[in-house]
Amino acid sequence: MSLNPKIRNEAETLVKEQMAAYDPSHDWLHVDRVRRQALKIAREEIKASREVDLELVELAALFHDIGDAKFHKEGQPTGREIVMTFMAQHGYAKAETVARIVENVSFRKELAGVKNEWAQSCIELHIVQDADKLDAIGAFGIMRCAAYSGYKNRPLYDPEEKAQLNMTYEQYQAQTKANVGCAISHFHEKLFRLKDMMKTQTAVQMAQRRHDMMVEFVARIEEEYSMDE
Repeated sequence: MSLNPKIRNEAETLVKEQMAAYDPSHDWLHVDRVRRQALKIAREEIKASREVDLELVELAALFHDIGDAKFHKEGQPTGREIVMTFMAQHGYAKAETVARIVENVSFRKELAGVKNEWAQSCIELHIVQDADKLDAIGAFGIMRCAAYSGYKNRPLYDPEEKAQLNMTYEQYQAQTKANVGCAISHFHEKLFRLKDMMKTQTAVQMAQRRHDMMVEFVARIEEEYSMDE
């Protein structure tokens, strides 16, 4: 079932207001790309005979960055609180499921390695996770990485910096808190890992091309810095 147009319009308005406070790597246009990508994946999964709730996928994709930990400030309502308030206003029966998906979408949560039967089986969660990962890699992923590094005033490339390969959740949290790490290290620490973290067959097929583009881009950066062209 598709999303009610009234709920869609009001959700879009709320999300646009929330995203206006974020940098271009996490703006409304990012959310809209993830929403469109999630629906594309969902329809392909349906063609492959998987049961998917399109309404749930669209709502969760629209709200997936609400209350993002990277931008959340003490005293502000959490993503769950914003989602549940919105859903209560519209009498939406699947509010709890939308909130659970929003809480579990991020790479940070996956890195934490918290396992539960629901997260391992919810196809709508997997679709939104994959759509969000796909927007983090490839051409848009490259631009978003640079935009976020600029927002955080981090170097684009530091040849003296050694990337932390196979970064743990604790290392990722510590790096975020310390606001360190150049943009190119981020490719090695996170972005190159995303291809192998896709959960739907549709996203697996889409990810390789975007991954290859990033590998070529990073190689070109290192080549240009070396002056060996």
